[in-house]
Amino acid sequence: MIVGVLLTAGESSRMGRAKALLPFGRRTFSRSVVAAMRAAGLKQILVVVGHDPGPVIAHVCDLGIRFVYNRRWPLGQITSLQAAIRACPRSAGGLLVTLVDQPGIRPSTIRQMAAEHRRRPRHILVASFRRRAGHPVVFPWRFFRDLLTAPPEEGARAVLRRRSSARDFVAVMDPAVVRDVDTRRQYSLLVAR
Repeated sequence: MIVGVLLTAGESSRMGRAKALLPFGRRTFSRSVVAAMRAAGLKQILVVVGHDPGPVIAHVCDLGIRFVYNRRWPLGQITSLQAAIRACPRSAGGLLVTLVDQPGIRPSTIRQMAAEHRRRPRHILVASFRRRAGHPVVFPWRFFRDLLTAPPEEGARAVLRRRSSARDFVAVMDPAVVRDVDTRRQYSLLVAR
């Protein structure tokens, strides 16, 4: 079983408001990503919250997901991934990790990543679009210990570097996998498109 993980714990300081709650079409960033995971057939979805979790929880609590609180969120994104691993059911064969600023990610992309995980269950899989690496990233259970001991200042990159022989890129036809929406200007450009 692959477990979907949506990381929403950050402060969104450059945006000035919670990215999880930003409107995107008829949904918001967070609801859009969770909907894509559901449509792709993921049965278990963990949403990691941290900074000011109340509004995010209230916003998506009706979606049948599980919340994981990361009290160490100021130390960086890796701490959210570590919190997800600790909360993960023992039956999980891997985690499919997405970021909150990936609205519009296609269910077909998530299905493709899950299918690749079934074919290559021992490999770290990184979605890529036009040769640019992005998210989702699928981490098999055998790398959970590496992730749990990764230093906050290096994060998951340290694991990707150290385990590069077990890392594969999965080419997808989905620009959302390399989307980075950190500022109001980037958000305005995204909405204008």
